[in-house]
Amino acid sequence: MEQQSGILVVVISPDDGAHHLQIQGWAASARPAALIPLDGAEEIRIAELRRFLKRLTGASVPGLPRSLSLRPYHVWRMADVICAYAGRVAGASQREIGRVLDPSVRAMNARQWDTSSQRARVGRLLKRAARLADRREYVTLLRPGRFRLRA
Repeated sequence: MEQQSGILVVVISPDDGAHHLQIQGWAASARPAALIPLDGAEEIRIAELRRFLKRLTGASVPGLPRSLSLRPYHVWRMADVICAYAGRVAGASQREIGRVLDPSVRAMNARQWDTSSQRARVGRLLKRAARLADRREYVTLLRPGRFRLRA
């Protein structure tokens, strides 16, 4: 805990990431409240709020319900998208990105690379990465498909 110009800041650092709680004055700490935006992701926000309150009380915190969590395939694909985007920003070519994502690309000659499925996959990943960055779709990364935020 630390005090900053009338605001009490509490940081809880569990294994799954830090939670920051700001209390505006000591009177607010007696009657805390949470604001939940009605933006299409209310269910996941409420579930995370429940998990946060359990952590505050010291109770064991269960994982998110299956209906609100991401499927492993989606997590792996988004990790590849982020890796491809980082490579593109760093100035890597599609083939260099392909080598990082799939070691079998290293053994390919230029003709094999031009017709490979790995090249098409890297192109799709870069296209998805551009949409995430340019259209600000990155806010949907940690939300299941049915909880997409509306712009």
